[in-house]
Parts: sequence; C-alpha cells; structure tokens
Amino acid sequence: MGKFKKLGVILTSTAFSFGVLSPVAQASIPANESSMKIEIQVAEADTKVTKNELIKKIRTLFPDEFNFLTDNDFKVGGGHYYSDDKVIRHELYFDKFVNGKNIYGSFTLKGDDLELENFHYTPADLTDALFPAKISKDEAQKIAQNFLKKFPNASNYKLQEDSQGYDYYISRPLSEPTRYSFSYMPTQNGVPISDQYISIDVLGNGVINSMYSNSYTGKKATFDSLEQKKSETDVLSQMRDNLAVELRYSIDYDFTTDEREVKLVYLPIQSFNGVHALTGQWQTTNGFSTLAPKAQTVEKLSAQPLAPKKNGITIEEAEELATSFLKVDSDKAKLTIEMVDERENEAKETIYSVHYMYSYKNGGTGGSIEINKATGEIIQFHDFREEFMKTNESASEITKEVALSKAIDYLKEWAPSYVHHYAKSMDGYSFDEYSNYHYFTFPRVVNNIPVTGDDISVGIGTDGSLRMLYINHQKFDNWPSAGKAIAPDVAKETFSAALKTKLQYAKQDNEDKQHYDLVYAPTYDGVIYNQLDATTGEWLHSIKPEDNTPIISHPTAADELNYLLHQKVLEVKDPATFNADKAVTKGEALKIIMKSMTYGYYGSYMTDDEAKQSFPNIDSKHPLYQIVEQAVGMGVLEPTDNFKVEDPLTRQELAEWYIRALDLETAAKRSDIYKVNFADASTIQPNYVGYVALANSLGLLDAQDNKFNATSNVTYAELAVSTIRLAHKIYEKNDNRYY
Repeated sequence: MGKFKKLGVILTSTAFSFGVLSPVAQASIPANESSMKIEIQVAEADTKVTKNELIKKIRTLFPDEFNFLTDNDFKVGGGHYYSDDKVIRHELYFDKFVNGKNIYGSFTLKGDDLELENFHYTPADLTDALFPAKISKDEAQKIAQNFLKKFPNASNYKLQEDSQGYDYYISRPLSEPTRYSFSYMPTQNGVPISDQYISIDVLGNGVINSMYSNSYTGKKATFDSLEQKKSETDVLSQMRDNLAVELRYSIDYDFTTDEREVKLVYLPIQSFNGVHALTGQWQTTNGFSTLAPKAQTVEKLSAQPLAPKKNGITIEEAEELATSFLKVDSDKAKLTIEMVDERENEAKETIYSVHYMYSYKNGGTGGSIEINKATGEIIQFHDFREEFMKTNESASEITKEVALSKAIDYLKEWAPSYVHHYAKSMDGYSFDEYSNYHYFTFPRVVNNIPVTGDDISVGIGTDGSLRMLYINHQKFDNWPSAGKAIAPDVAKETFSAALKTKLQYAKQDNEDKQHYDLVYAPTYDGVIYNQLDATTGEWLHSIKPEDNTPIISHPTAADELNYLLHQKVLEVKDPATFNADKAVTKGEALKIIMKSMTYGYYGSYMTDDEAKQSFPNIDSKHPLYQIVEQAVGMGVLEPTDNFKVEDPLTRQELAEWYIRALDLETAAKRSDIYKVNFADASTIQPNYVGYVALANSLGLLDAQDNKFNATSNVTYAELAVSTIRLAHKIYEKNDNRYY
C-alpha cells in the first residue's frame, strides 16, 4: 500500500468493480443525485443478438456513411440494462486509422427491434465543417428531421425551439467543426412528455455527428385525457393567487475562471412544480396536494455548534478509521486499503482520500472514503457492501421519519462540526429503489437564509444503516446582505408578471410508474426554473433565440468579424459603432487569439506548486494573467522583461505569434535560409524574417502590392481574417495542445 501527499484535484467520488458470471452494477455514483441510472452488465451468454444483426441495422440506418468500414472493422461491446429500465442494450463500435487520423464511432441499440439509442462519430475530414461551414443551420435542421424519421413514432416528436438556449462554453476553438444541435421532445395527444427527448447533432459539412435518445414510455404507459383539462386562464389565476417567493443564497460557479460567487436571489418556493390540469391539485416534490405550497420555516439540525470529532488526525489514523468504518465479515469479502493520499479541496480543507477494495468470490468492488484531516470527520462515503452482502432475509423497513432521525444522528456522530450550518428540508427527500435507501439533502443556512448549491446528502438503508454521506461545505468571505435585496412584494410582482404555463405530461415518483399526469408547469420569462437577482431585480436566466444576424459592417472582413462576435471570441460593446480598421492592442489581440484556440477556460490553469509570473507587469491580479500564462505555457509567448498590453500589435509580431502557435518556431529561427521578395523586405527586423516568410507562405498573412508592411499595426479586421486561417492550419496539424 502506498501513502503519499498530493495537492491538486482528483475525482471526489470513485467507484469501480469487476465481476465473474454474475451481473455487477458498475457506476461512478454522484452522491448528490437522488436518482441514479445504474448500468447493469449482462453476461455474453445471455445476449441473443449477433454481431451481423447489429451491423446490418447500422448499415440500414446509415446507408452511405460507413462504406469505408468492413464488417471486420466493427467490434461488439458488452450488453447491459439499467436499474429502472430492463430493456437490454447492445454496443457496437469501430476504431480505425483513416487518412492519417484515428477514427472512432460507437453505437448503442436497444430491445428486440434494435432501436438506436445513442451514437457518436466524427469523420476523418472536417474541412468543410469549419467556418465557413458547407451547410447552414436551416439545412442542418432538415438533415436532422430526415434522420428522425428513422425512429418509431417520429411524427409525434416536436422540435424544442429553446434547445440551444444555453451555451456551455464561453467560447470554443475555431479549429473545431461547426456543430448544429437539435432537441426533439415526444408528444402524446400533441402534449410534450417532459422526461424524454431525442437530441441530434449535425456537423457543418452535413454529417450527423451524434444522437442520443432518452425516449421510452413502454407499452403499458397511460396518459391523462385532454377532455377534462382546466383552462390555462383559470390555472394561471390559481397560480398567481397563491404565488409566493423566498429569498435564498445561490452559489454561482464560473468554470472559465474557476471562481465561485454567492448571489442573493428570489425564486418561487421550492415545493411548487405545477398544477394538475385535471384536478387542480398542486404538484410538489412529494406528489400532488390539495394544499397550496408555502415557504418552509428554517429548522437547523443543531441549534448550537458541536465540537469536532478529533482535533487533527495523522495519515495513519485516517487509515485506521477507514479500516474500522469499512470492515466486513471476512467470510463475505476481504477489505484491502489500496492507498491514502492527501489533498486540498475547494474549501481549502486538507482531506485524506482512502482508496479501498473489497475482494469476494466472484469479483470485487471498491471506491474511496474522504476524511477531514483537521477534524477526523467523514465527509464523503458510499457503501458498496450491498454488492456482496445481499441476503434473502427480509429486513424490517424503517419509515421516512425514522430514517430522517437516523440521518441526523449519523451526521452528529461522524461529522459533528458541520451540523449546525445545515437545516432540515421538506423538499430534500426521495427514495432510491435500486439501492433501496432513503435519500435526504440538508441545505446550508447562512444569516437564516437557505443556500442553493451547498448541502449535505445522506442515504439511509431500509435497515437503518448509513449507506451514503456527502458534505459539500464551501467557504466564502462575503455573503450579500439581505438588506440590499429588493422588497419581497416587488419580486413577487415581477414573477407574477412573467408567469406563463407550459402544458406537459409528467411522471410522478409514486407506485404507479407507468402513468403520466397532465400538468401545467409554470415558466418565468420563458424558463421553468428561473431566479431573480435580489439586488438588481434582473432575471438570472433567459431563453433567447439564437441570432446570427450580421451586425458588423466591413468591406473585406464582415463575415469573419461577425462569426468571431457570435462565437464570443470577439467582444464588442457597441457593434453598430465598432471600427474594425482600428489598430488592436497586444493584450486584446492575445485574448482573441487564445479564445480562438481554446475553450475559453482560464481558471486553475496551473496548480499552486506550478504557479508563476512570466512578466513582471502581469501578476495574478491582472485581468489578462491567466490568458498570458496560458499563452506562455502553449509557446505562443516567451517570457521577457515586459508584456506591453496597451501597445499596438505589429504584423511581424503577429507572424511570430502565429508561427509559435503552430509549433514551427525552430524552423522560423533559421532566418538565414529564407529569402523574402517583398518590396519592403528591408523593413522587416532580422529576428522576424523567418516568422514572416512562413506566415506568408502558409497563407496566414497576405502581402498587399508586394509589400508585407511588417511594422504596420494589425487591425481588428486583419486579425479576424488571419485568426480564421490559423484555425484551419491548427485543424490540419491535429494538435490537441490547443485545448
């Protein structure tokens, strides 16, 4: 067993298992999710579908796409089903070297009809998918619509107009293909089914890139009739008459900077999800009720702080604690502590991660348990012993109330110093049928205000045992004062004015798993789950249709400028008055280039041990620090005495950056082997000759009237055109260091 100290980021939840003969649940289990889609492997002998049948189905669905593959190129993966869906899935994939590139594709087909549930494939040549893309979004939508027709009941699917309402990345590498995404929701009686969809991605060259179907109702599914539904007007009145809002803290995480911010928000009371369209009952997190939802009273798990379990523990003591906590009957399995490592989490707490393994007759399973070094308290644990400890004996099942009491008792026993920060929640409960435990979430409370995004999760088995524990305690210095919030009546009126309804079918978490109720769901400013910034009164989320209308005018670079603007690579305060012929500064140019080459992630680019300052004038507090350091790390910049952010960028300097970005600097430094025939060649500084020659020969930077204008300032228009060209060259190199 190894023991070492490691400061950095590792996975906070780990589960792994292997088995022989018997099906084994294999999953990495997110502790803060109440319902988990556990994948159950199926023994090969239990699958009756042949490889040839799978290949035939794929060639029928894609008659022209995979002609470069022989049947021998396809490989069969393992069969599986899910804990909540017993239909067997079959996996088929290929991995082949084509035109100098490794091409991978995977398919998942389910049931006796081998319906395609999931696939992903990227062709070898994506040149036509880069900007400017070969096809438009409208053309891509037609391709997706035609592909949708290959699925059962395709005519009942409806395109979700807001499916592109949220952008996951601030920007994406321009060397990546244009990708159009479409989401279709199945309907019954013309009403969408809320928990199902089919997503289809089409590349800019017209190739279908991926597809995922979460659409399955089963033959036994039943649906409420539309005949007796209440009018939308009446339901809206009912909602507005009973509308209530509550003040909460919300933790907002910006992955582009790796920063967390606490916001003070108003939101509708959490227990209100909609109104039953037939009965008028309120849909809550715990089912339908005749009582209108009301804001709950904050009740802390402990009125006073409790002493920590220990005042610091060693790595050896952490191992001893884990061994005692995880012990099992030796006749059932053998526990092995594989490793203990030490790290710092986001809250700056030092954590011991104890990695362990259970070995038993037909296989093994394992994971990790996390312990706070300063307090000796368990902050993360998931019990995998059920994998091999299950018996035929029927244990007496405890009630929800008893389970809640035990959950609080376990917290006071194993993590007492955290308890007084958290409160009970009427909404934070569900029952996990597969794992057979009661699942509770306890929200954090600060200044008597509940916090969204910081909670404790606890799973209690029906036998009363602790099955899961996850503490996500975050530290912030500044919690906005409630005194800065707009009045509750003003917030309520804003929600009321923006309130509309969306009729949908929804399946409840009750005994009848096959029935779909007809529900009017509330939307606020077009979003079902929306929040209001309590200090500004503005909506935090807004569904806006994608608008790629050109808004920047320019005689030679309009297309490129507008593309960079819509891709969030170029930031312009007022496009109408933007002067694209203005000289761009070095700082602004570097930001544009780095955004065009990367996903726009400038968070914890380096660990604390690696953190450095490449330029004396660009420290960690400078707004361009992360961008500059990433550029240095990628070789685009070389550390010098100063990085003159506000100085204009010259064409010869841009040539150097581009050639460095393409990792061609070694060749460029051999300036003596280049002969430049520009009329103004004498204006090129000797140390830039190789860079200029290569940038011009690669088509990145053009000469005008046989003049390169090496010392002229680069304009936004020139930068936009050349950045697109750079993206194409990066794609040709296929170098993933740009991400």
